[in-house]
Amino acid sequence: MMLTRGMSDTLRQLDEKREAARLGGGARRIKAQHERGKLTARERLEVLLDPGSFEEWDMFVEHRSQDFGMAEQKIPGDGVVTGYGTINGRLVFVFSQDFTVFGGSLSEAHAEKICKIMDQAMNVGAPVIGLNDSGGARIQDGVASLAGYAEVFERNVLASGVVPQVSLIMGPCAGGAVYSPAMTDFIFMVKDSSYMFVTGPDVVKTHDAFRGRRPGVRERCRGAPGIAPLCRFPAELEPRAGHGAESERPPRQGRTVARHAGAGQPEQAL
Repeated sequence: MMLTRGMSDTLRQLDEKREAARLGGGARRIKAQHERGKLTARERLEVLLDPGSFEEWDMFVEHRSQDFGMAEQKIPGDGVVTGYGTINGRLVFVFSQDFTVFGGSLSEAHAEKICKIMDQAMNVGAPVIGLNDSGGARIQDGVASLAGYAEVFERNVLASGVVPQVSLIMGPCAGGAVYSPAMTDFIFMVKDSSYMFVTGPDVVKTHDAFRGRRPGVRERCRGAPGIAPLCRFPAELEPRAGHGAESERPPRQGRTVARHAGAGQPEQAL
């Protein structure tokens, strides 16, 4: 009887933690995300992957920072959803950053989750798809977050020419959340809501007219050599929140990810 009661308590705590992870930054922040016309990290994966195919990894990972009051601000998942699924029945590894959790910023634990799926993608020869919606390194994590980005960058280099790497810029991204996509094979951006900043607009203000809508927008990225030479700019990459993600799922046929240049293989649909 005692064993049954203890097991019930454990299962209840597990369910509560799963629910907390699925809520991310909470109902208020999810509502704010939807009001901006943006989907959450999990909703994006539902649109991208075949229904029911996603298997999540490391749902309960939390950051380890103790400074600046962070010890009392722990959210399961730590701002990124990682795992694998299929697109048109073909295996892909994915990560989707959650802007509702610390602005999608990267901590050491957050980076470890991304590196884990990148390592496994190289092991099995599957593409990596990153949905980036992040302000870059988490300041409260200090140099540990910068070291985390160094680990991600290393895997970008190691994966180059080995597996396809695809980046989706789903919101205002800065710092490492731009450096890493710049090293991937393809970059997709969302009309009217994607920005790529070498660093945040509040950090670098070189002109009075610079108010966060000049450098980094789609049009400048399109014409700037060396920044995103393989950018693709679909008119509506992300279904508008509130309009039903499933009803606006793009058709699967014809959606391709090319093999890395020089592989000598034709493009194949995922």
